Amino acid sequence: MAIVFVLLIALLRYKLIAYNKKRKQRKRFERGNELEIKARGFLESKGYKIISEQEIHYHKYSVNGKEYKSKLILDYVVEKSGKKYIVEVKSGQSAVSLHDKNSRRQLLEYDFVIENDGVFLLDMESKNMQKVNFDSKKKKKDKIVIRVVILLGLIATFIPFIEAKIVLAIIIALFFLRK
Repeated sequence: MAIVFVLLIALLRYKLIAYNKKRKQRKRFERGNELEIKARGFLESKGYKIISEQEIHYHKYSVNGKEYKSKLILDYVVEKSGKKYIVEVKSGQSAVSLHDKNSRRQLLEYDFVIENDGVFLLDMESKNMQKVNFDSKKKKKDKIVIRVVILLGLIATFIPFIEAKIVLAIIIALFFLRK
């Protein structure tokens, strides 16, 4: 009889812990939804025009030649001064930090996959909005190209021969026309 009682207490304890865990998770989810709804008014008060909410994008990619598709759900797509931005609304201590790898990766994926003029992380708990910029491989290469072109231009100013200047001018033009 004592064994049944101990097992019953253990089962009850297990069920109570699971219930509390689900309840906390549900409260966090409800709080997140509430703050996401409030974000609309916050964004509008900052001069952003709401283009869409919960916009769905499908991103195609392949692994070893096999095609896949992932679904991305954007909290908000907004516009201001003719520019289109993606806004990800977060709440909770770790999620609102760019040190949180999941939040950072999510924003990076949005920035990489979807045409935009910027991505924002909006912490509705503190009403803090951060614009996040990621340097792409292309931007890094472009910076190198620009430095090379400037260097060639400076060299050309010190070369006395017009033919050499013309050749350097053609090289510089090819750098810009390579796209």
